[in-house]
This record gives sequence, C-alpha cells and structure tokens, in this order.
Amino acid sequence: MDDLQRKTPRGAISHWNAVTVFSVGFALAAGIIYSNPIIFGGDPLNRLLHRDRLVMGHQLPMLQVLIFGITKISTNPSLVRYLVAFIGALGGVGFYWVVGDLFGEKWALPAALLFVSNPFFLAQSTVPYQEGLMLAGLLFSFHLFYRERWLASSIVLAIACLTRYEAWAAAPVLALTYAVRNDRRLVGWLTGALLFGWMPVLWIVANRGLSSRSHFVVESSLSVWRLERYVHLGWTLVRYTQFPVLVLAGLGAWWLCKDPSILDWRMKMQVAFVGAFLIAIPFSAHGVEPDPERYVTSREVFIPIYFVLLLATLGLSRWQRWTRSIVLLSVVLGAAGGYWYVRRETHRPEVQLAYRLAKYLDNSVHGNERALVLAKPIDEVVAQSYLERVRRTKGEDAWHEAQAEIQEAGTAGTDYQRVLAHSHLSRSQLLSSPDACAEWVAVWSDYPDAARELAVGKQVDVLTSPPMRITILQRPCPNQLGISSKP
Repeated sequence: MDDLQRKTPRGAISHWNAVTVFSVGFALAAGIIYSNPIIFGGDPLNRLLHRDRLVMGHQLPMLQVLIFGITKISTNPSLVRYLVAFIGALGGVGFYWVVGDLFGEKWALPAALLFVSNPFFLAQSTVPYQEGLMLAGLLFSFHLFYRERWLASSIVLAIACLTRYEAWAAAPVLALTYAVRNDRRLVGWLTGALLFGWMPVLWIVANRGLSSRSHFVVESSLSVWRLERYVHLGWTLVRYTQFPVLVLAGLGAWWLCKDPSILDWRMKMQVAFVGAFLIAIPFSAHGVEPDPERYVTSREVFIPIYFVLLLATLGLSRWQRWTRSIVLLSVVLGAAGGYWYVRRETHRPEVQLAYRLAKYLDNSVHGNERALVLAKPIDEVVAQSYLERVRRTKGEDAWHEAQAEIQEAGTAGTDYQRVLAHSHLSRSQLLSSPDACAEWVAVWSDYPDAARELAVGKQVDVLTSPPMRITILQRPCPNQLGISSKP
C-alpha cells in the first residue's frame, strides 16, 4: 500500500500533466484523421447524413446534439471527426484524474498515457462513435464524486446517460455509495437516487419506456449462447490492447487478489460498475452478425478496457524501475495499432471505391448535372427480420412505425451512403433511385441489375479495387423532372 498514494489531497493533481495527456491523445487521433480522410463504420455515416435528426432508432441523442451544433459552423465531416478526437483526448484527462483519486498523482500520468494510446480507443475516436463521449462522461463523473462535488458529478453522469445505455449502470453505484457514505437515513437514499438517477428516469418517462415504441433495447428472453458474448468481448480486449498493458494488468490483478486491502470504497465503486455492466451484456437486444445471439458490437469493450487499464496501473506500481520504458513502448505500439486499425477499415474495397467515386463525381458533375449511384441496396431479408421482431415484441402499431422509418431512410444501402457522406454534391444531385434521370451513372459490380444498367449509356471510366469495380457512364437526360430516359 505504501507505493500507492491513495489519499491524494485536493488540488494535488498537476494541471500541466493533464494538458500533456490531452495533447498526446488529440495529436495521435488527429494524425490518424489527417492521414486517413476516409470515414469507416455504419453508425458514423448515419450520424453525418442525418445531422439534424437528434434521435435515431434506439440510439441516445447526446453525441448527435454535439454534431448538430458543430454543423452550424461547417458541414465538413472532418470537423466532426476532430470533435470526436477532442472528446477522446478529454476522456484521457478524466482517466488521469480518476487514477489520481484512486492511486495518487505518481501513477496518473503514465496510466493516462496508456489510456489515450490504446489502439481501440484511438481508432474509434477518429469517427463519430458514441462510446468515447460516454466514457469521458463516466470518468469525469467518478472523479467529481470522489471530490464530493455531487451536483457536478450528477450533471456529467446525465451527459453520459444520454449518450449510451451502458452508462446507466453507474447510476445505482453512485446513488448507493452516496447514501452509504453520507446519510443512511431515508432522506439520504432518496437524495442519492435523485442526484444520480434523475436522467434515466426522465428518459423512461418521456419515452414511456427505454426507447421509442418501434425500437427495443433489452430482451428478457435469453439463450445459453449469449454467454459467448463474454468470450467475444474478451478476445476483442486482448486483440486491441498492447501486450505490455495486458502483462501489467495480469500483474495488477494478481496483486489485487494478494492484497484485498487495495479495494477501498473508491476502487469498489469501479468494480461494482463494471460488474453491473457485465451482468447487462446478455440482455442486450442488439446483437450483431454473423450471429446476434453470440455477438454484440465490439465497441462494448470500451468499459472492460478502461478497467484493465486500472489494473495495469497497479501492475506499474510493482515495476517502478521500468515505468518509463513500458509506457513509451506501449504508446508507440498503441499509436501504430490505432493507425493500422483505421487503415485496415478504410482499405476495404467497398470503402475505397465509395471514396474514390465521391471525389470523381465532385470533379466531374458541374452546374445542374446530376449523378445516379446504383449500389447494392439494404438487405431485404434483414429488414423484414427486424420488422417481424418489432411486431412480435411491441405489437402491430410499433410494426407500422418501424416500417415507416425504414421507408423514410430509403433502401439505397451503405455504399451509396458512403458516397454521399464523402461527396460535396447535395442529395438532390446525388441520386439513388434506378428510375431517376441523371447525366452521370455509376454502376457497382454487385448491383443486382448491373447488366441491364450497363447496356444503356456511354462508358467513360472504370474504378477498380479488386474484387469490386464501379463502371461510370454518361447518359442523355432530356428533362429535369426525374423521369427515366431508359427505353
């Protein structure tokens, strides 16, 4: 225990070190953004293409509120990406302060550098995913709670709870800890519940449930296969955490078992929160392909990774002589891993072609000309499966609402969305309906009716990224009313 300065006095944490953590985290993410202008992922595309829609599906709105606000400055998607990088770096500052509260300033800086250089955190902070904002809010809320700034902690937790449902697991932990440590009378329990549970309750009341009627968040029916989600998240954690950090975390876990006195009330809060999060994983209604029962999105690993980093801090305190070398090596490995992750995602054939087509059309479509992008539409089987699930769990009225949302979103598919997100052309110039009339037509090789479309018009170019290609045609468009000129 002597090596861990547990009782850190107020104000003892160095603000200059916090600035260093933020600067390193932002610089690493900004460097990746600058060298990789292509946006990857499905959720980021939806957020960029629907900037003015604050609530989308079952997703919570906080990040979209920030995107909506920054869009008033510029619609350039790079500005949103740098905003997310800023949030990710801010999360590093939150982790720096939490480690200072738990273990003392001596370990706050090296631990925070491990945080901002984690390759998974780093890669995800280059496109608009919600998890970075959620984790930053949670960390600041914990830090403010440790410093007994209850109202500030409550407000920041509310921001996290409006970002991802996973943050809701912290509300009972903070509420119970507040009552146990401050006032065990009924008024204390009620005060804790009000301070840290008001936002989840307000959201449920406003929506008459966890989400709107046509969407769902949790499921009560479980199968044994959902336990495999833990294996999936464990493998993701190992895959995207630097090897030295994993070794340190193992050492920290061993020491924690050897010396349970390390688990003071502050560390117990961390364990309780992560435990509550893990208990909720099998109940998530949003599994992912190839098997929604066995898998959830890899980004659920954000919370386990941050806890592993806390354990790694304990490990660092056992190898004090090697702290600088271990941290330096981990930062280099993390930066390289984050860059490689983004490069791999952005060099997928369909992603490369969408970006190249967007830039090609930006340079070729002039004046009132329009371009038609014929790409693989959304999977009808998946859409119908989702609708049937809504009908089964929420009823007929919810089914009609969900069907209307799908029709409003359109059936153009992800490849068209990628082109639209990267292009400077407006929606009125960049079309997706095969019945539309346009002077420029881009036909993807996996478009279901590609052979028929390629028979009409003059071929002017072909973009390739094996095994896929896009054939670009020019066609006469005799009117501007959107009536097809095809025979």
